[in-house]
Amino acid sequence: MSIASSSKIGLVLLCSLLLVGQAGHAAMVRMSLDDIVRQSDTVVLGTVTHQESAWNTHYTAIHTDVTVAVERAIVGSPGDEVTFRVAGGIVGSMGMRTSNDPIFQNGERVIVCLDTTSVPASVVGLQQGKFPVSDGTVVSARETVRLEDFIAAIRSAAR
Repeated sequence: MSIASSSKIGLVLLCSLLLVGQAGHAAMVRMSLDDIVRQSDTVVLGTVTHQESAWNTHYTAIHTDVTVAVERAIVGSPGDEVTFRVAGGIVGSMGMRTSNDPIFQNGERVIVCLDTTSVPASVVGLQQGKFPVSDGTVVSARETVRLEDFIAAIRSAAR
């Protein structure tokens, strides 16, 4: 086989991989706050205190276990803290992120909607189940709401 033929085959394979990779993007289904809350068995207001990233057992993906100190249980009966897993993170010099999973920062105050029946626990609705809290307000996808009003909406949806 000539070098020109090998180059053409390599180019075709590369283009095929790129096209297949693009077709594999996951779409996130838009969920209402009511839907997110109804699928959650635990909803808390708290502060991110710790994150630990690691490779999966096959070294094909990175995940991060996030710990939140619970300031207030809105739904469910968690302890003083909750720990849950999100896809992505940094291990050594290697990092991975997904477009749909939430990203947390240590010290960040959040309301998080969780499925704690799964092992490990996870955020319901991916990034839609994380709500940053700042200066007495909650930032949701479309608006900024007073914290107490947002908590009342969650409790109403949970009934």
